[in-house]
Amino acid sequence: MFLMANHRLLNIKHGFNYRDVGGYPTYDGRITKWHRVVRAGNLAHLDLNEQRYLKEYGVVCDVDLRSEGEVNRNPDRVPHGVKYYFNPIHGNKRPPKITDLKVRFSNDPTLSHRHMMLMYRHMIDSHHSRHYYRRLFKFFLKFGKKGAVLLHCSQGKDRTGMGVAMLLLTLGVDIKTVKQDYLISEKEMVPYVKLKQDKYRKYNVNDNFMDNVKSLYTVSSDYFDSAMDEVQKKYSTWYRFEHKYLRLNDRKIVKLRRLYLIDPR
Repeated sequence: MFLMANHRLLNIKHGFNYRDVGGYPTYDGRITKWHRVVRAGNLAHLDLNEQRYLKEYGVVCDVDLRSEGEVNRNPDRVPHGVKYYFNPIHGNKRPPKITDLKVRFSNDPTLSHRHMMLMYRHMIDSHHSRHYYRRLFKFFLKFGKKGAVLLHCSQGKDRTGMGVAMLLLTLGVDIKTVKQDYLISEKEMVPYVKLKQDKYRKYNVNDNFMDNVKSLYTVSSDYFDSAMDEVQKKYSTWYRFEHKYLRLNDRKIVKLRRLYLIDPR
């Protein structure tokens, strides 16, 4: 089945949530090409074999959706010959101290869940995010014929998840399938969530805090729906969204579909 997560996972041990988005059917009977779009968490810990693996997989372009601070703390290990582009979906923010987190997270276990829903709406509303998602599509158009575009953020679930969702919907994949692809991150992030919870456990935090940590480092149908509700509210239709928000005209949409879709018949 085209949604099977294990068929699309890349063999990366020093990173999380690396997967191909090929094989998804579109409304006109075509499918998304394999080895054309790879979504991932950060590339900061790749060993040389994994860097070579990505190059051999066809990756020609690394689009980093993280902020300047995130990049400085954990710079990508970019495979040799792969072009790197800094494309920050969010502005720069200083990571909070554990003392601040304990105050915020210890009382209300739903705080992070609500914060994430607002953040997903913000990715649709923000002029900054809009600018850099438009730029992401320029890379899709530029490199789609040359090989695979790898886009990533820190965990490959939120900023990356929305970028991939925007591409798949523009290519004509139905929203139910797009959402299911997005939700694969829930399973893939389980080890990462455990790492984070283990890290914070030594600070003597309570269950409310742990629930908030989980909400921060996983995905949810609610998060995805928040973004799509904002699209509906601001743009009414996906056609208007791709033309107004992404600034794609019909010619560019046809080109994207030519680059990233194939007729299986």
